[in-house]
Amino acid sequence: MMGLPVSRSYATAAMDYMGGRYLGMGPEKCSYTSQSVEIPMRDDTKLAAEFYNPILPSGHVPAGLIMIQCCYGRGGGITFFNARSFAARGYQALFVSTRGTFGSGGTFDPHMHEENDSQDIVKWMRLQAWYPGTFATLGASYLGYSQWALFRDPPEDCVAAVIPVGPHDQAWHVWGTGSFRLDRASWSDMMSRPEEERGSFLSRLTNLPGFSFLRSSELDEAVKGLPLEASLRKYFKDRAPWIFDYLANPNVDEPYWEKKRHEVSLDRVDFPILLIGGWYDTFTTQTIHQYKYLFNRGVDVNLIVGPWTHVHGSGLHSMPEIMEFLAQNLAKDGEYSRSRAQIFVTGAEKWYSLSTWPPQTSLKFLYLQEDNGIGAEKPAEEAIPASFIFDPLHPTPSIGGNQMTSGGKVDDSEYANRTDVLTFTSEPLIESLEIMGAPSVLLTHSSDPPFADLFIRLSEVDCHGTSHNITEMYQALDPDRDSSKILQLNLQDCAHQFRPGTCIRLVIAGGSFPMYARNLGTNESRVRSEKTAPQKHTIRIADGVSQIIFPIATGPLPTI
Repeated sequence: MMGLPVSRSYATAAMDYMGGRYLGMGPEKCSYTSQSVEIPMRDDTKLAAEFYNPILPSGHVPAGLIMIQCCYGRGGGITFFNARSFAARGYQALFVSTRGTFGSGGTFDPHMHEENDSQDIVKWMRLQAWYPGTFATLGASYLGYSQWALFRDPPEDCVAAVIPVGPHDQAWHVWGTGSFRLDRASWSDMMSRPEEERGSFLSRLTNLPGFSFLRSSELDEAVKGLPLEASLRKYFKDRAPWIFDYLANPNVDEPYWEKKRHEVSLDRVDFPILLIGGWYDTFTTQTIHQYKYLFNRGVDVNLIVGPWTHVHGSGLHSMPEIMEFLAQNLAKDGEYSRSRAQIFVTGAEKWYSLSTWPPQTSLKFLYLQEDNGIGAEKPAEEAIPASFIFDPLHPTPSIGGNQMTSGGKVDDSEYANRTDVLTFTSEPLIESLEIMGAPSVLLTHSSDPPFADLFIRLSEVDCHGTSHNITEMYQALDPDRDSSKILQLNLQDCAHQFRPGTCIRLVIAGGSFPMYARNLGTNESRVRSEKTAPQKHTIRIADGVSQIIFPIATGPLPTI
């Protein structure tokens, strides 16, 4: 079922013009019409959608068709960013609301129905008179996840995909560290509220004044409550039932997660893909994994990673590249002239143009020192261990980093003043040090009791003594581990240049709250227990058994 075409209004045209100019999309080529659409699914559910069709001179055909699936509404901001801006440049766009959201039938069950529904959307498109024979997919975050769900069985007529900050594996995000990712509570709070309260996706996720993420002080208190699951049940009541399924399935290999994990898609796609991420995005690890996997398979994949958080990595700063990519791979009337990997190097504050990520590197080893330093010399065999105590009732706070809405590059000097954190800091560097890839930290570590987590962060201390975060990782430790053996912890990929005069800092803590649910220090469930025990962490320093391994660029790299 399709409604009548409606031409865009003067007000919409003005907003499209200003938005496209701000994002560097190049001049508009035409106006367009929009049509309301209902798309039937295999179970007779109907999905609501808008079809945008460019108004072209006689004899001209659209540049191609873009398919978008979205759970955040079909309001002005998000349709401009994902559909209208492309329609004004000659592309058709089909913008579909996810099952159970904004007029689409059925019940919203996050990440559960996208695989089948996306295939049904494609089957319906093929039957329409306006279908050009091929299409591309586009969209960030959940919209990117929906693409990976479709690519579990890639349609042969899908010729390209643009996926900014889009995870392919929800289990990895929710429980991949061994601790529950608490941003699922704030996201679920937004998604389970009445649609008129949610507003557009972009307005709810930006950090500009008046555009804060929909989160209440009551939810903040609920997240602090113990037992966590009971506290969240009291807050949500009958809303967001899926979050309690998440809490009930902490093992990522449980059958519950199978339909929400699409690693197999990385083995099956064979068309050009543009991946976009940010060093401070919550899904950066998955974006980098996607790129490396596809590149190693020989897929035509391009990567852009900027100094961005989740929202700013969603394509806001990459529209010129997206337009070039679609011109080459969908419209077939242009060329993607960018390098295989465009990487922003923090510290240097420059873009690098690379043939792949990471580039060729060599390894540099530095050792944790007895005086809380970092140096090239191994400490003596009699060096005294370092220790701290993590108290789950007074957890170490999350400060910036890869959080969904309050992350980014921040001043994290506070960590150096806390008794529940160890910080190791080098002397000011004499020469620059350029890291390209994933640093590793080797620790000879024990905890009492053995139920404990580790939060590791690499930061830079500037010449004024202010520390800023670079990259990090989080891991719940196996309580049955052999603590005499070296523990290897791989941080998230980064691209950073330590300049002369700056210092390397390593932050080690037993938690990062409220990014992750606290380890309570007992053998009971961290989400169902209220019993807690402080955890004493001890790190051996003697003879260089605890160290940092940096991947260092082996030669000069081209800048953009």
